[in-house]
Amino acid sequence: MALTQINAVEKGQELGGFNYVKFASDIFRPYVQPYMVHFSELKVAMKKGDINMALDEYISVAVLTSIAVFFFMTLSLSVIILIMTRSVFMSLFLSIFGAIFFSALIFGFFYVYPGIRRDERKKKIDGLVPYATLYLTTISGGGTPPIAMFRALAKFNEYGEISKEANKIVEEVDVLGIDMLHALKNAAERTPSQQLMDLLWGMRTVEMSGGDLRLYLREKAKTAISQYQMILKVLQHKLSMIVEIYLTVVMIGSIMFMVLTAIMGSMAGSDMAGFIVGSQMAVVFLIIPIVSAGVILLIKGITPETN
Repeated sequence: MALTQINAVEKGQELGGFNYVKFASDIFRPYVQPYMVHFSELKVAMKKGDINMALDEYISVAVLTSIAVFFFMTLSLSVIILIMTRSVFMSLFLSIFGAIFFSALIFGFFYVYPGIRRDERKKKIDGLVPYATLYLTTISGGGTPPIAMFRALAKFNEYGEISKEANKIVEEVDVLGIDMLHALKNAAERTPSQQLMDLLWGMRTVEMSGGDLRLYLREKAKTAISQYQMILKVLQHKLSMIVEIYLTVVMIGSIMFMVLTAIMGSMAGSDMAGFIVGSQMAVVFLIIPIVSAGVILLIKGITPETN
């Protein structure tokens, strides 16, 4: 529910026939504005996470959503608990306690969501910086101006978040009339990737000093490729360790458990048969799938994004 509303208000969509973010802002903005100083880190995370909302609007949406969840959960939980316990007091007490918990959980999700978006964008950008730098190096010959280079980069969706950043630079220059140096500065400040930030600041410095941009990009591309190769070597070592641990602990351990429980079952007789069969089924249909899913998520988490 919360994630759907965040995505919708980011895109300027209407929820239920009216503008949800405007409705929330009109009600709660006067009350949340005095507390904006306490959300400075959240504002930075929203900027780097590419969440195009004002901070007070975002907090207003979080407050309204949390209150809506509170009333919905209070009503639904009170009915369920009343049917189960037949006690009005227990129904009201537990439903209010549960509703406070869920509304606090929703507000907490709104608070951490920009950080999650920022980290996801950082991972995607870091995996594509070497390729984007090589592309900029290729098209930088013949005195190609930086804005033309970013126009070309913005057209390639293969570069994902970097193409989006390039498109923002082009829009600032072509639509808003901002000069290229300020557009590079703005892009460097809003990107969550340290690698892309260094690249943009470097391009800005070279342009200001009148240096050779192509030479700078060529050296930057070599450095980025070398760093990426080191990351892949470290990743290969980590993956080898994960696979070895998985095969040793999970697969071989499960086989040994099955053999030992089968031997114990034949020795213990029918009294332990139900327990042993249940343990074997739990290992096969519960523990192994959960551990395997965890390993898959771990590998996905440490693997660099390429798009």
